[in-house]
Amino acid sequence: MNKRFLLSACALLTTGLLTAGAATGATRASWPSLKSQLEKDRVPAGSPLAKLIAGNQDFQLLRTEEARDKIAVPLWLRVLWRKDHPSMEYVAGDGSGGYPLVLKEVYEWMRSHPELRPGEDGNGALEKDLDMGLEKKKPARGPVAVPGENLRISGAQISPRSESDIRVNYWNPSIIIGGSNNIQGRGTLAMFYSSDGGASWRQSVTPREVSESFQSDPAVDWTSDGTAWATAISISTTSTPFRLVLKAFKSTDNGATWKLDGVISGEGQEQADKQMMWTDHSERSPFKDTIHVIWHNGREVYVSHRSPAGGWSDPLQISGGETIGTGIGSDIKTDALGRVYAFWPDTGSRKIYFSRSTNGGQSFSKPVAIGSTSQSFQSIIPAQSDRGALVYVTGGAFINGKNTNIYAAWSDLSGATGCRTPIDDPFSNVNSACKTRIWFTRSTNGGTKWTKPRMLNNQTSKNDQFNPWLAVDETSGLIGIMYYDTVGEGRTKVNVFFQMSTNSGSSFNAPVRVSTGSSDGASSVDANQFGDYNALSGFAGTFFPSWTDRRDGGDEEIWTAPITIRASAASACRTVNLFTDSVGTGVASVVVPEGATQTQLAFSHRRHFVSGLNSGSLRVSIDGGSPVSVPDSAILAGASFAKGRDLSPVNTVVDLDAVCRAATGADCGGRSLRLLFSAGAASSAKDIWFLDDAAVTSCAP
Repeated sequence: MNKRFLLSACALLTTGLLTAGAATGATRASWPSLKSQLEKDRVPAGSPLAKLIAGNQDFQLLRTEEARDKIAVPLWLRVLWRKDHPSMEYVAGDGSGGYPLVLKEVYEWMRSHPELRPGEDGNGALEKDLDMGLEKKKPARGPVAVPGENLRISGAQISPRSESDIRVNYWNPSIIIGGSNNIQGRGTLAMFYSSDGGASWRQSVTPREVSESFQSDPAVDWTSDGTAWATAISISTTSTPFRLVLKAFKSTDNGATWKLDGVISGEGQEQADKQMMWTDHSERSPFKDTIHVIWHNGREVYVSHRSPAGGWSDPLQISGGETIGTGIGSDIKTDALGRVYAFWPDTGSRKIYFSRSTNGGQSFSKPVAIGSTSQSFQSIIPAQSDRGALVYVTGGAFINGKNTNIYAAWSDLSGATGCRTPIDDPFSNVNSACKTRIWFTRSTNGGTKWTKPRMLNNQTSKNDQFNPWLAVDETSGLIGIMYYDTVGEGRTKVNVFFQMSTNSGSSFNAPVRVSTGSSDGASSVDANQFGDYNALSGFAGTFFPSWTDRRDGGDEEIWTAPITIRASAASACRTVNLFTDSVGTGVASVVVPEGATQTQLAFSHRRHFVSGLNSGSLRVSIDGGSPVSVPDSAILAGASFAKGRDLSPVNTVVDLDAVCRAATGADCGGRSLRLLFSAGAASSAKDIWFLDDAAVTSCAP
């Protein structure tokens, strides 16, 4: 990081604090200053870790030679250890200094958890610095997500499709099913199925009874015997009273044909809405192949389950007095031991609730709040100004050693000033400062304690994120999340982005654009627009999202794209470091390998254009041609280069392939790029643009 960013904060932190003492026989200068220690580890000012370090500067407790030894344990941590273990002994010649080796891991944990709370989000120091889940100093190592070909799985249709679900068969990943609404068409669910791992798709429909007006809100899954399952809301508008009931369908030929299985919502319910389903896929679970469904009937939230040996259970109400509004937008998942986890938002209390079952869904615990929302129901945004974007919570679970990790994500207002109440929606105003973001929380102890919800990717631009869905690869524990983002698209057009976490949700990799064409919600003639939800399924290193797409400008359709998780960023991708610590301007050249994909530029920057006249700019010269400007649509994360100020450094990621495509019609593979940063002509002595840690990453085909 550019060191100047930390000087003022560290200076303030050291004011009034006790300076480090000197050891016997050594001068005060022999020991590092508090300021240099905080700066070295990039400790957030005022954090519990900063206070802990400041409170352990009693270096007179250490041996004089420790001021210059090679032990990879900071001096303040050694002081803390000695205070807690005064009987510690040192043997001359011991290279460890008498300290346990695990203190290095303690040091690492503290640096990445500056709040010093178990289960707290990792990379905390970086997130406070950058206000986003992106590592600044080096490109992420480990797995990388590589989107494949975009495929229209709904086929050519003459009526719009929306609100889709998709699921890979965990016992045979080459077989995949999906489904969507077909409200303006036949009124049955539109079903999609693939038997070649998603390379090609066919279409079918569910049966519809005469009494039904239409079916809506599909959810799909598999059981181990190869049966495909689907659930839907059955709407009967001609009945008295008007009825909404839940029905289940099944297919024994991989989705080619379907038949009715039964009614899920029971006899007394006629307002059943927004159901989600999930199958217990685990071979370790005593409830394997049990199908769970969650929905709301009016205010109350209900669940039902279907065991392999029998039909659907009676509806069980799991919400109580805590849900004072409507529990609309729920999800349900299981872990490897068959424990069931239910999630739902409440439009009244504006909270996200969670409940669990340890007996296969026969009973559930008392609901607990795991987060609060600014929005109560839906956000009216430029890209979804008719339908609105639901809060809709999506969950996941994974047993990681002794930890039972539970995850939840949802869409909500940013919570900034002027964007924290339901009346603050931007509506159709593309210039509104209020925007929606994807929020995330997790528990590492089965849902007893939860981290404070945080935004996954809080860009500084005026864009909206909505319709997220989360999936956990049960073979690895890797978390994937997809969502719409209007970034760089004038705020009415969306693209699908994907983020993943390889460390149980402590941090998420930079977003990767999945859709190769944007969709304009403002020009949609369908009142449903993009619908209330999308979907994501992941297994054995491949994720399949499904989403509503109208890239051709006509009716909404359902698309997917395989997202392959490559084992190693170090082996699959190459990073070229360009320059560090530049002020005002920066120029660098790089040659992109032939056939490379996902060519991205990452750099840290801080704008300080106080005059309101200047702005930063980034242009790219391709193969020696005239420099072209980087469009906002190519900025995947972080801030644009426009006028303004940043209170802290921001890490920005630019899709260089998008720049090359706009200029030449092809990606950057095999091309020579010259990057030109410029802060423009100085109109004020205070106008300045700080640049740092510029690097270009490209991945092998």
